[in-house]
Amino acid sequence: MDTILVNGGVYPKVSVPPQRVRFRMLNGSQARFYHLNLYQEDSSQPGEANLNVPGPTMYQLGTEGGFLPALAVHTNGIPCPPDANDPTCANPNGPFNLLLAPAERADVVIDFNGVPANSSFILYADAPAPFPCGDSRNDYFTGDPDQTAIGGAPTTSAGFGPNTRTLMKITVTAGAGDTLPTTNWLDSVNAQLQGSFASGNQPALLYNSGVPWEPAFPFAGVVHRMLTLNEDFDEFGRLIQTLGTSVQNGVNNQGLPTWGRPYLDASTETPAAGSTEVWQIMNLTADVHPIHFHLVNVQLIQRQKFSGDPSNLSFTDAPTPPDPNEIGWKETVRMNPGEVTTVIMKFDLPQLPTAAMRNAVSPRTGGKEYVWHCHILEHEEHDMMRPLIVT
Repeated sequence: MDTILVNGGVYPKVSVPPQRVRFRMLNGSQARFYHLNLYQEDSSQPGEANLNVPGPTMYQLGTEGGFLPALAVHTNGIPCPPDANDPTCANPNGPFNLLLAPAERADVVIDFNGVPANSSFILYADAPAPFPCGDSRNDYFTGDPDQTAIGGAPTTSAGFGPNTRTLMKITVTAGAGDTLPTTNWLDSVNAQLQGSFASGNQPALLYNSGVPWEPAFPFAGVVHRMLTLNEDFDEFGRLIQTLGTSVQNGVNNQGLPTWGRPYLDASTETPAAGSTEVWQIMNLTADVHPIHFHLVNVQLIQRQKFSGDPSNLSFTDAPTPPDPNEIGWKETVRMNPGEVTTVIMKFDLPQLPTAAMRNAVSPRTGGKEYVWHCHILEHEEHDMMRPLIVT
């Protein structure tokens, strides 16, 4: 990999053969979501994406939790979808091409077979920041409006920065393509992905249809915990994000009911070692929160819109299944505003080498202490993280 100077900064430039090439993508940003498409480079504006010409298909075979049970197909050419009620916001329910929240990962194969030598493509990101309702001062691209009057940057000119949308340039070299046709490769990979679940190399989905790699839907089982994502105010009047339960935790300093709990409050998520639990998590905020679980991978079962709060919850729409690239095991799950997200997990403790390590407990809580938290780092630190105590 080398780099080129464009738009006032350096971004990666990679050269690839005209074959299927594997990319491992990690959203390492502290807060920004990336909605990714591959577009042909605009020949009249080098370094810019031609948004009218999608690039080669991206096939996703894994996430941060392991392999998917089937390839998820990202065809490109799908702009970040606007919210029907507010076009300045994104619709957090999609449809997306490839959306990655902070800490989410994608194991992707891009099929460059048949692409002429010297063709070039731009990996392009167009999600608003924050997500889903962004601030235009966080979104920069060539020809964007002058935002100096509201504390932003002037219009980005071609060849200068800032530019938050152009992420990478990919150039295809001369050479031979793959000998295995793409159709045969797709069949082979999907068979191997299913075989990974069938063999136990990937644990069977906990909520399945009777086939280890096929999720059941909709959820019709027992819910073990109802939890909440909350926005409150700290003692200085600043907005603060918290996790909580469905039991009201008094009122905040604005005199409003709150369900949120600070990290140092007594632990409320205390599953037994070896137990399997279903959690339903209500997002009472206006943001999409990427909720990250330590110790366990989780299976996302469904999302469902609601109205009210934990004291008068009512569902307002039918549940929706996970996106194709969310089926399988996940460490981090996007939880949309106004929705209840249902996940299932099994609390197996790690098999550590010595008894002393296996029996280590937290001096603070007396249990085997982990955490679950929002992976937007400002939220995690203030104060959207709670202890997860395995007893």
